[in-house]
Formats: sequence, C-alpha cells, structure tokens
Amino acid sequence: MRFAILGPLRVERDGVEVPVSGPRQRDLLTLLLLRPNRVLTTDWLADALWDGRPPASAAVTLRTHVAGLRRALEPGRGHRAPADLLRGHTGGYELAVPADAVDAVRFTTLADDAAAALAAGDVPSAEHRYREALALWRGEVAVDLAAVRADLAALAEARLVAEEGLATASVALGRHHETIPGLRRFVTDHPEREHARGQLMLALYHAGRQTEALAVYDEGRRVLLDQHGVTPSPPLRSLHQRILAQDVPVAVAQPQTTPPQTVPPGSPARRAAGLDGVRIVGRERELAVLDGVLLAARHAGGRFAAVVGEPGIGKTSLARVLGARAAAAGTPVVWARCPDIGQTPPFWLWTQVVRALSPDGGQPALAGFTGPLGADRAGRVDPTARFRAYDAVAALVHTAAADAGLVLVLDDLHAADPDSLLLLRYLVPVLHTSRALVVATLRPYEHDPDLVAALADVARSPGHRRVHPAGLDAGAVADLVREHTGTTPSAAAVDRLVTRTGGNPFFLTELLTSPEDPPPGIRDTVRRRLHALDDATRDCLDLLCVAGRDLDVAVVGTPAPAADHLVAETAPGVVGFRHPLFAEATYADLSPTRRAALHARLAETAHDLLTPAELAHHYGRARDRAADHLRWTLEAAEDATRRLAFEDALTHLDRAAALLTDPAEELAAHLRRTALLQITVGVGSDAVAEAAARAHHLLTLLGADRPGPADLGTALWTLGELACNRADFPLAVDLATRLLAVDGGGLTTTAAHYLLGVTAYFTGRLADADEHLTTALDHLDERLLRGQTGRTPTLAVHEFRALVRSLRGLDARPDLAAARALAERTGDPYGRANAELFAGWAALQEHDVPAAERAARECRRIGARGHMAHFVTTGDFFAEWAALRRGDAAGPAAVRAAADGIYRLGLRSTRTITIAAVAGAHLVAGHHERAAALADEGLGTARAVGEHVLAAELHRVRGLASGDARDLDAGRAIAEAQGAHLLLARFH
Repeated sequence: MRFAILGPLRVERDGVEVPVSGPRQRDLLTLLLLRPNRVLTTDWLADALWDGRPPASAAVTLRTHVAGLRRALEPGRGHRAPADLLRGHTGGYELAVPADAVDAVRFTTLADDAAAALAAGDVPSAEHRYREALALWRGEVAVDLAAVRADLAALAEARLVAEEGLATASVALGRHHETIPGLRRFVTDHPEREHARGQLMLALYHAGRQTEALAVYDEGRRVLLDQHGVTPSPPLRSLHQRILAQDVPVAVAQPQTTPPQTVPPGSPARRAAGLDGVRIVGRERELAVLDGVLLAARHAGGRFAAVVGEPGIGKTSLARVLGARAAAAGTPVVWARCPDIGQTPPFWLWTQVVRALSPDGGQPALAGFTGPLGADRAGRVDPTARFRAYDAVAALVHTAAADAGLVLVLDDLHAADPDSLLLLRYLVPVLHTSRALVVATLRPYEHDPDLVAALADVARSPGHRRVHPAGLDAGAVADLVREHTGTTPSAAAVDRLVTRTGGNPFFLTELLTSPEDPPPGIRDTVRRRLHALDDATRDCLDLLCVAGRDLDVAVVGTPAPAADHLVAETAPGVVGFRHPLFAEATYADLSPTRRAALHARLAETAHDLLTPAELAHHYGRARDRAADHLRWTLEAAEDATRRLAFEDALTHLDRAAALLTDPAEELAAHLRRTALLQITVGVGSDAVAEAAARAHHLLTLLGADRPGPADLGTALWTLGELACNRADFPLAVDLATRLLAVDGGGLTTTAAHYLLGVTAYFTGRLADADEHLTTALDHLDERLLRGQTGRTPTLAVHEFRALVRSLRGLDARPDLAAARALAERTGDPYGRANAELFAGWAALQEHDVPAAERAARECRRIGARGHMAHFVTTGDFFAEWAALRRGDAAGPAAVRAAADGIYRLGLRSTRTITIAAVAGAHLVAGHHERAAALADEGLGTARAVGEHVLAAELHRVRGLASGDARDLDAGRAIAEAQGAHLLLARFH
C-alpha cells in the first residue's frame, strides 16, 4: 500500500485508490501518517482530533473511526484476526507501515540524500534526488490541527530548503536560463530567504544579465531593512561585490549523460529530469534511440536521424534534448531552421550551417552562401558551381566534426527549399566517413514528392534511423499535468485529456495553461490551416466537425491532400479529424447560421447512418426543426432503453418532456421517467415522487376518458408503486382498486394484485398478502415482461412473496430462485439485481448473518457496476447489520448511519424493518438500553404510517431489553394474529 499526505490525502492499494470516508477518519489517518510506526496514545489522538476539546464520547467515537479505517485499509481481514496495519496497543494505536510507503518519509529521505550529495560535490546526483523529492508534493497537507502544526511547519520548511537546493544544483550545472523563472517566483514568494536570492543573482549573472542580478540584490536589501531592520548577510554581500567586479567563476559542475543509478528507469523524476537543460516528459524510448545514434556517430562514423511527427508532438524538443546532451559532452551543435512562412532563398538551411561553421565564408566555393550561387563576378552562370558548393559544404562538415564530432539539427525540414533538399541528398551518403550526426525534424511528408525523394535517398545511407514520436501515454500525461498544475489528476481526467489531444504535448500544454477552451493557440493554428484550403475541402471539414465523429466519404466528400495534417482516413472510406481538438476548433470557427445549416444538412443526408440520439442532436441544433427534434428525442429514449442504457434514456426523456405540449404525450413520458428513475435513482426517491406527481397532475387534467385504458392502467400502477414506497398505504390500496376496474388487459390485473399484496405485507396482513401475490402470479403473462425493463414499474411479485412466506415460517428460497429465473427468461437485468436485494431483506427477517453478508456483496457489486445508488446503500446496511450481529465494536454507529443512507434518497417504507433489525442486533450485542430505545422508535413509526409488518418483533426486542413482560405478551399476540410463525417462534 502507498500513502500520500503531501497534498490531498490519497491511499492506494496495488495502484487503485482506497476510499477513506468522512473528514474525521481522514484527519485520523493523516495524524497516524505524520508519525508512522509510533504508538500514539488514545488521549493524544482524541485531543488532536478535536483540537483540545474532545467530547465526552471521544473514546467511543475514536474506536469507531479506527474500526472504519481498518475496514478501508484491510478489507480482507477476518473479524477476529489481528490488524496488520492499524495496530492496537494498550492505551493507543500504531500505524505500522514500511518507511517508503509514506510519501512524507520518502521526501525527507530523498531531500537528505540530495543535500549530502550536494555537499560532497556530486551535483548531478543532488539535482536528480531533489527533483524526485519535490515531485512527491501535490499541494498542501490536508489537515489543520493544532497538535501537528509543528510537524507541518517542519515539512513546509524542508520543502523550501529542497527547492533552494534544487536551484543551487541547477545553477551549478549551468542551467541558468531554465532556472531563472522558477527562482524568480520563489524569491518573490519568500523574499527573506537569502540563499535563494543569491542563486537567482548567480543565474542572472551567468545568463549575461548583470544589471538584473544587481537589482535583485538591491531589492533584497530593501526588504530586509524595511521589514526586519537588518542588512544582508556577509555571503550575499560578498556575492554582490564579486558580481560588481565581474569576478564570479563559471559553473564548474557538468551534467551526467545518464541519470544516476538511484533514479529508477521510467520514474517521473527520470522522465522529467533536466539532465539536458530541457524538461521533456514521456520520451525515454525515443531519446534512447537518438542517444544510440549520437554515440555511433562519434565512434563509428557519421549518421542521419529523422524525427517525423505531427505538429506539436515534440520533435523539436527531442532534438533540443539531444543537442544539449551532445553539448554537455563537448560536441558542437549547430541549428538550422526552415521557417514555414512561404518561399525561402535557395540553400537557406545550409546558409545557416555555413555561417555557423565558417563565419568568414572560408573557401571560394562557399561564397555563394552569402551571395548569388552559381554565377561569377560578371554575372555569367557557372553550371559546375552548384556541385562545387555541395562538395565544399560536405568538406566543411567533415572538418568541423573531426575533433569532437558535430551535431547538425535541421529543424522543420518539411519547409525546406528544393536546393537545400538536393544538398542534403548529396551530403548524407558521405556522412559515414565523418563524425557528424545530422538530425532532421519534419512533419509527415507522404504528399510532398521532393521530400519523398530526398528521404528515399537518405534511407539508403549507412546508420540511417527514423524516430516517430507518438502521443504521450496516460502516465506521461499525468506527469505533465503534475508539472503544470502541481496536483495529481484522476485516472478519468487523464483519460479525457488523452482522448481530446491524442497525447500531443503542445495541445496538452495549451489546455493546461489557457483559461479558454479550446485554447486560442490551438484555434489559431487550426484556423490558419483551414483558411489555406479550397472551398470544397473546407466544406467537407465543416460538415465533419459538426458530425462530431468519423464519417463515410460518401456523406462528407473526400478531403484534398492539403488537409491531411487535420484529418485522416480512419478506416476504408471513412475520414475523421486527427484529434478531437481539431474538430472543436473548427466548430468554434463557424458562424451560428452556418452551424445550424450544417446540422440540418447532416441529419438529412446521413439519416440512415446516424443513431437516433445523433439525429435528435442535429435536429435540435438546426433551425425550425422542432418536430423532428422531438420525434428523434423520443426515439433516442426508446433506443437507449432497448440497450439498457437507462441513464441515457432518462436524459432523452427529460429533454422530450420539456418539449412536449400535448398532455397525453407528456403523461406517457413522465410515466416512463418514473419507471427509469426507480431503477437508476432508487425506489421511493424524491426524484421518482416529482415525476409521478407531474404524471398525476396530467392525469387529473386529462380525466379518465382521455387516456386509453392502457395509459390509464400504467399511470395507476406507477402511482400505486410510488405510494407503496412512500408508505402511503391507503392511497396505494385505492389506486390498486381503481386499477382492477380498468379494462387495460396486459399486466394491469397482475399489477393491481401485486400492489394489494405489497400493501398487505407492509401492514402485517400476511395471509392476504400471500393470496394477492399468488393471484398476481397466476395472471402474469411473462411474455409481456420481455423488453419492458425501464418502460413500466418493476413487478417484484416473487420477491415480495418470498418475504411474506419467510414471515409465515415457510421457505423463501423457492420464490427467490423463481425471481432469478424469471429475470433470466425475460432478459431483465434489473430483475436479477432485485432478487439479490430481496435475498438480503429476507436474511434480515430470518437473522441469517451469512446470507446478509452474501447479499451485501452482491448488492454493492451490482449497484457500483450499474450506477444504482440504492443497491449500494442497501448493501452497506446489510454489511453493517451483519457486522453488528457478529459483535463488531464499531457497529452501533456505523449500522445506524448505513440505515439512514437507505432513506436519504426519499424512500419512506421499510423504515420499521431496518429499525427492528438494528434494535435486534443491539439486543444480541448486549446494548439493552439502545435496543429498547430503537424498538420504541420503531413502534412509533409503525403507528404513524401503518407499517405493522414487524410490530411483533419490535415488541419482543423492547420487552427483552427492558424486562417488560407486557411487551412480550403484546408481541406474541400480534405475531399470532398475523400468522407470523417465524416471529412467533422467538417468543418461546
């Protein structure tokens, strides 16, 4: 396990985050992590958690929090097994973890090692360790308790010292240009820290900015005098004098060409370390290839390497890193750039190379690079001059590379003039006789015949290599986010960034640093490329961006090759934007009128290729197509329901309900919404009540004669289901009785008897409940249930009869098995889940702890997978009840909190059932006073809402807990009257 407190608290097990619920539990874990492997007394912990004012119940509450933490940290630990992590001691607790499992401990170790390396003169190792240490910080420690403020202050000071140490190492390694911006921010934030101010002065001086270095000293002197009444320290004054006298030695430490062994391969520190003066993330493989080519060029003959990739992918950054590493090893580096701004002069690339290697022009054959090439002084054309110039450049490169090698970087080769490409074709085949490495960066060039020819010739040269940097992977994207924001992103956030950008570093940086979305830099880049396209291709791309996905060329047309940097063929005959950001920027460039017209055109021309949801979207964005928008929105809801995508179906139905003007059609939509909300949000939830209330209002407006019998039957059934879940049993009976009178056919008779059976169960009339539920099953035509999930309320007939027969002393398992089998035959995933839920309720009635634990696991799994909150909350309650029945010390508070969670969404019924279960568990645990109070609460609730199904059990618990025989007599009488033989047996 890994623990992170240097920022928001985070716990991971095998790379997966472990949730720690509740602010008090999180504070407790942070306290233990700040002092790991030490026994902290319960008194100190209580005093720390409540900031010196612990309540009277602090000891009990602390044990509850400890038990909750243990369940989170060691979920597989048996109830009686000793804790391995959060260990209990006499009078205290200890978090026993390996030292390197806590980021704060790792930070301190790395920072100490870095300081020792810096003191010993091993500056590169110090820099690496400082970077690795500081990379662990994701923000401030998320706790503010007086007891550990000294610990937090020490950590904060250690962080500042490490930042100063990193700056010292970077300046010593000659990285002044890279270090200055961060150092300036640090000094602004901490003006009193003289060591950092001195390093900023050194960096500025080494960068040739002596005046700014002196100004930094003057500013520090004013701050110290004004705010503290002191003058700068002797070391800072001495540095000031040396800068004035220009007597500051140059940086003597040199960066290593490979990271020290203490930095593990692939670690964030190695990926982002500034070994080369350039921060680059996620390019270990590409750099390894280029490093190998550089080494071979020095020792085995010259080489050519091409770095090919889309704009913004990091080609130039890779070349810059390689150049920095070569320069650090003493190899000269020359850059030549091809500006993509139109036609450049002939040999523009090589003119830059010649001027760098031979500023005075050198031999006569090179004179043409400073004047008209190929003509003598009289202006007569000399056809052999071009080849003499080729040979002279090759000789110049060979000479320059003779001693220490040479790196030539030809940046943006795709924009080179034809003459420069011809010279490259001449030079590369003879490179192997030199010690020079030519590195060219360029975009994909398949449609440029001059580049294709040049690279084909070059590919035949010895030692030729090509590197194709792709988009950054998720790990590198996360590193980049941390670098720019200082926080660790969630996996979902990283996935979204990878999807939108394809891992393109330029796009990522723009998104992370720009307040606008899409960022202006990306919009301008795309806009410039769009404006260069012909009208037909621009129209194709406009339609493609409106579609928001890849499309067949038969719909959008075939883009011209000039658009290849924006779009690509993603499948045979299918085109799409290379990145979603290109589509977003193109869409942002369209006028509102143009957008509306394109949405309508796409919906009409691609009608057979688009999904109902897509057609609804496009008609919704078009002008004067309201009827089509509504039609396809309803069809999209139907399509989503067929696919069991209930959340999507609800979204479409919500939109349709807002568009509908006919009350009967709106009624149908709200009835569908009610059925879906019971699945997704939860039975009896407030959201269900609101939808059903709207349906009831519409039904009243229409009158019984307007809707068809089927619509009326569905409405009565839906409202009756809601009444049962809201514990309004008289209303449920009234609606079920009215439903019996509806000649709606289908499922109406089954639904009516089902509602009557459910209300009879809750009100304690078990024989009536069994009879109605059996009648409902007799009338059930399961063929009518196929494909109805999410369209009508759930019919849990077998499930409720299982509860009824359980109380009557019969075996509930056949009905639960029948419920599962029916769900399988009808293809009802919600029915399968519901059977597991009712297995848990039956386990509560029967005090079957293992069965309740099995149901808890299934409900949590199903609920999490299907995004159904009520399954998760009910599963939590089953688990906590079982823990309490087994004697878990943390059970009492936890089980009540879990029970309350069931009703947080709005469910009203079953409350007496959960109270009875919790009261009975307290009785078994020996908490008699608490058991009696809960039983009293449950009986009060039963009288208030008429939910008498477990009244006998509540009387029994209260009687045993309080020693009142009258309660036992009353409970026995109720159980006999109800025919609840399961409960009656508990009185003997």
